[in-house]
Amino acid sequence: MNDLKNILKNIPKLPGIYQFLNKNGKIIYIGKSVKLHSRVNSYFNGTKKLNFAKQKMVGEIYSIKTIITNNGVESLLLETNLIKKHKPKYNILMKDDKNQLYIKITNEIFPKVIKTRIKTNSGIYFGPYISSNYVNNILKILKKIYGYRDNNIKFEKDKNGKIFIKSLNGAKIPSLEYYIGTCSGPCTLKEENMKKYDEGIENIKKFLSGDFEKLLKDLKIKMLSQANSLNFEEASKTKEYILSIESLKENQIVRDLAGGDQDIINYLEKYDKLYLSKIEVRNQKINGIYNFEIDNKLFEIDESIRFFIENNYLTNSVKLNLILPKKIEIEDDILKNLNLNIEIPKIGEKTDLLNLAYKNAFEFGYKSHISSLSTKGFTQKNSLDLLNLLGYKQINKNIIFECNDISHIYGSYTTASRSVMEGGKLTLQKYKKFKIKTLNSGEINDYLSHQEIAKRRYLELKKLKNIPDLIIIDGGKGQLSSIFEVLEKTKNEFKDDLEFISILEKLQYISLAEKEEEIFLPGKKTSIKLDKDDILLKLIQKLRDEAHRFAVNFTQTLRGNKAKKNILEEIPGIGPKTRIKLLKHYGNIDELKEDDFLINTLKKPQIEALKEHGII
Repeated sequence: MNDLKNILKNIPKLPGIYQFLNKNGKIIYIGKSVKLHSRVNSYFNGTKKLNFAKQKMVGEIYSIKTIITNNGVESLLLETNLIKKHKPKYNILMKDDKNQLYIKITNEIFPKVIKTRIKTNSGIYFGPYISSNYVNNILKILKKIYGYRDNNIKFEKDKNGKIFIKSLNGAKIPSLEYYIGTCSGPCTLKEENMKKYDEGIENIKKFLSGDFEKLLKDLKIKMLSQANSLNFEEASKTKEYILSIESLKENQIVRDLAGGDQDIINYLEKYDKLYLSKIEVRNQKINGIYNFEIDNKLFEIDESIRFFIENNYLTNSVKLNLILPKKIEIEDDILKNLNLNIEIPKIGEKTDLLNLAYKNAFEFGYKSHISSLSTKGFTQKNSLDLLNLLGYKQINKNIIFECNDISHIYGSYTTASRSVMEGGKLTLQKYKKFKIKTLNSGEINDYLSHQEIAKRRYLELKKLKNIPDLIIIDGGKGQLSSIFEVLEKTKNEFKDDLEFISILEKLQYISLAEKEEEIFLPGKKTSIKLDKDDILLKLIQKLRDEAHRFAVNFTQTLRGNKAKKNILEEIPGIGPKTRIKLLKHYGNIDELKEDDFLINTLKKPQIEALKEHGII
């Protein structure tokens, strides 16, 4: 057996790399240091001070190998190459996300303007952009101003160069969007409309190339002209466009940034991982956005970021400004070779860019976490283990878990969802979604929403007798208590139905509070806290996150459906001419309100019909 004490004693006091090997001769960790002796011995001097992962690694070390180098830079190069070659289990593992977001103007007659993550050789691409929300806002504004088409009509030219429609692909011509002014209508094949569309696309290209000021100047001239002509309604709309464009700050921040080429790095530590986002700025434009998931078993945040910087800029040949949220210690000789000027700004445009990088890291981290919580590995046994942990009984042969979640947009479009897991596997066909009926528009009340869904579930139980083994509530003690209020009321309401009462008494509940991932049981003062890597917690999280995803999607669908132009067709008493008049004035259904225009345009029964359908 190797004598580690002798090995440690004889490690040289020189720069180089060290390798820890287990009893099978497999490399489990590779590190570097300018002073090998002190660095390696630090792992064995007072192991109680080491974190759990480091203690575990030290317990596996059977032998140590060292390689001497001339300096820290050589050590870094060798360390990087050896880690890539051997992939030791305790070294930092990085996964990068190369999915970048672009706006594409397609290469076709009357081009379309679309959002995409796939870059091909066809069309013109603008970006990459920081976030999906930002791109959606840009597209929404450009759609309002220039009226680019959404349909899939295929246009072609005959041998004389005349444009004709080869295929409608399900589209109607002219579209309702043309009538209400949100598409310039190239499908009409009228010369003036086709010319207007092409001019609009050229203006969109200029805008996406960063020429904000020309568009703003043109719109301000247009607004003044409309106001001078006493066309105040159109002037007001133009003013809205101006304000919307001025709100698009992200690329403006970059254009105002002085000081050469920049890289901006920020991070989020969550879900037991480090999510890092790097924004590349070249020639005062965002050149790339790169996200990295760092699975770090041993080190603190600073060490992980230092590792990322050293490896990411090892072959950097151009002098760069590196903007960081905090100071990171890097050895002088290595820093010199990285060709970096590191800044830690406190105010100004550079802090705005740091905030953007943080937002991007947050979004990337959340999506990565959700996708990582797959059901692979969840089994009937896991479900049984969870019931046993909670002190609950198994009811069904194939254990059934349900989870309820509530979603809304600032109190509107409130919905609920139910995700279902049977025998450890998600059962998508049994998911359910609900519109919340007990709340007024704009009212936010999680407790009442959960109570409504609970009552509806109890009535379903009465009819179908489909009792689950466990119901999980997304929330804390308050949400859980509110469920038991309605449970007791339901028991009193049906006190003579003994069969139904016996079913209700079998119901088993928990709630999961998201902030600390605490599990609450009814009637218990203290919560259960499972280790973040515990598969039983991951099972609950997966079911909770599925319910959340399903509820949010339904909420957004409702909102989207309401915004569709043809929803007014469902309202009795609102004819085609009235629909077009309303949409032309308000732009979309969401903007409808009981103002002077509506009162002067519609009759009282029509206004009441809009109210009954929740549109105003």
